[in-house]
Amino acid sequence: MIELINDIVSHPPIFRDPRGGAPGLSFNNILSAVIVTPAGFNAFVNDALNDAFKTILSDWCDYLSDPKKSSAEESLTHDKWLSDESIYTLSQYLKGFDLENPSTKPFQDAFVKNLADPHWGFTDWNNFFARPFATPKKFDYYRPMPNPDPADLIISPADSRVYGIATNVSELDTFWLKGHRYSLKHLLNGDKGGDRHKPYIGGTVYQAYLLPSDYHRWTMPFTGTIKEIVTIPGTYFALSNALVDAAQPDEFASLVEGLPYLSTVSARKIAVIEADNKKIGTVCFIPVGLQEISSVKFFHPEDQPTRVEKGEELGMFQFGGSTVVMVFEPKVNIKWAVSQMEHVLIRSAIATVY
Repeated sequence: MIELINDIVSHPPIFRDPRGGAPGLSFNNILSAVIVTPAGFNAFVNDALNDAFKTILSDWCDYLSDPKKSSAEESLTHDKWLSDESIYTLSQYLKGFDLENPSTKPFQDAFVKNLADPHWGFTDWNNFFARPFATPKKFDYYRPMPNPDPADLIISPADSRVYGIATNVSELDTFWLKGHRYSLKHLLNGDKGGDRHKPYIGGTVYQAYLLPSDYHRWTMPFTGTIKEIVTIPGTYFALSNALVDAAQPDEFASLVEGLPYLSTVSARKIAVIEADNKKIGTVCFIPVGLQEISSVKFFHPEDQPTRVEKGEELGMFQFGGSTVVMVFEPKVNIKWAVSQMEHVLIRSAIATVY
């Protein structure tokens, strides 16, 4: 395992691994058989092991963001990540893309600034995978703001599939078992001290997860002020074996089913945001890095209050997608416009407060 990890961190993610597995998920491909076992669960919640993974994954993220190391020549070629197969996958939610008659043109129009460059202007792996739209006008075209856009409207912070909406959420719950929901004390790090979770007891939790074809940046869901951003250390490959079907272990299915659990133990950040609209109140926005997708980056200072407009970009997941969570206070009345497993685009309307 150590030899395989050493090989992984000296190369960009592989688009088509000859050994099989999901494109790009190099660590997951070698650990997935272990993750779904009781022994794997016990190993991957170990603090010392997670400290080691944090160091490894942080260094790998730096490597993937360095054009001199994670070069476009090595990974972003037209037989790998810039191949038609890859670009078609990444274009599924772009205007003008036709699955029956696919073309790379929608992707080029949306994201490529220099088509004449052999690598379309992308300099390294993270520059490609966490790519912004080519211009602000194209962002507005491909991911428009609602019109009209009243202050009572909440928009989706990310391209994502809705995992679920939980109401009257408990302070504590046995969140690692099937059928149980969120444990606010764990989700908001109250189990390690502090009382950040207490104003949200009885409130509402919205959660959605990103797919490879989604835009990997997030926007402000309403206008407000970021009061603080807190980094929470956690696990990277822990998956509760209570969520695994022992007869037919399926790591991805268990991962999706276990998102409430993973959101309470995985490495993540918590942004406490005070909305201008008092009906929305103060919301905890939580981007969570799942497995090797562990780099959560905000575009705003983490040590001083910052006012941000609705629809303005907040941050991104470097290397892939993950999951986003919003926690609302119990006093907030919300009418949701989305349902479980619905795919929503960033900036699209998802709820109204009243």
